[in-house]
Amino acid sequence: MKATVHHEDHDRRVLSMLRRRSLLAASSAFGLWLAGALAGPGNTARAAAGPAAGKRVAYVAFGLQFEYQVALVNDIRNAAKQQALSLSIVDGKGDPNTQTTEMLDAVSKRPDGILVDPVDAKLLIGGIEDANRAKIPVFVLENAPPQGSYEAFVTFGDEKGGRMGADALAKLIGGKGYVLECRGAIGSTQADLRYKGFHEEVASKYPGMTIDTLKCQWVADKAYTLVLDAFTRHPQVAAIWSHNDEMVRGVVAALRQIGRLHPAGSAGHVPIVGLDGTPLALTRIRQGIEDVSIGQNPSGMGSDMVNAIVAFYAKQPYERSQLIEPIVITKANVDDPALWGNQVKH
Repeated sequence: MKATVHHEDHDRRVLSMLRRRSLLAASSAFGLWLAGALAGPGNTARAAAGPAAGKRVAYVAFGLQFEYQVALVNDIRNAAKQQALSLSIVDGKGDPNTQTTEMLDAVSKRPDGILVDPVDAKLLIGGIEDANRAKIPVFVLENAPPQGSYEAFVTFGDEKGGRMGADALAKLIGGKGYVLECRGAIGSTQADLRYKGFHEEVASKYPGMTIDTLKCQWVADKAYTLVLDAFTRHPQVAAIWSHNDEMVRGVVAALRQIGRLHPAGSAGHVPIVGLDGTPLALTRIRQGIEDVSIGQNPSGMGSDMVNAIVAFYAKQPYERSQLIEPIVITKANVDDPALWGNQVKH
């Protein structure tokens, strides 16, 4: 896996794809049905008579304290509304135990389907298998359970995102130095894959980099405390890699606390690479505080999942497993309108 050039070419292709996705949303797997349903007078009534109209889907979300997850939930809500899906959303609060209870409660209400974005997919196996026994179709975002059946799975290229994060960080520090890693939750598939991709890329290409992994659990407050402690133990930190952009808030607060928050290009700057491409991350990149964010695409993930759900009820063919590709966001492309972080209104 060579080079930055490949990533830049890849990013341009993905950004182009995002533009096409927004322009051609009606041409999805079931777009032909939708176009026919909306043609001519009385189109509202015919749209409501589509294959998913009135289907009750319970959505057990990951956690609405994360900016990316809020965007994902909103995109799914809007896409479901267009298809007349009846969507009920519960907040998993980023807590696997809360989600376990919510999943069992969802099954007990016998909806037509359950959409779940697991915090820890292993802990949801029982609830998913209960849904299977009740013949309630299950649809999964981001974290696939190791057991139980589901009808569709849409995820992000987390391992590749970790590799791209390693390459971006290495480019900023010349491939050597003491690096802090703010890790997501133990047991989270996303965190495990981002960790794996980052560490494998560093081990294979950047032997001069040393990684100190901090168990920040996706949370900015934990990142703040653990980064402060890490600088006390080892003041010569070369750069920081964060599994999400939410934890970068804590990283920035810690650097400010110890007088190490300097913008890119100035003496003493500590490079930061995050992941998600949130609106706040894009602002920090413009300010020179965060150098890079590995971007996701909640709009793409949400529309792909709703398309799959509608195709399932319509008994039409669809991709049961879909992958959203990561992109690298820097000052060079931070203002691109195709980035989801530039489409969210505050």
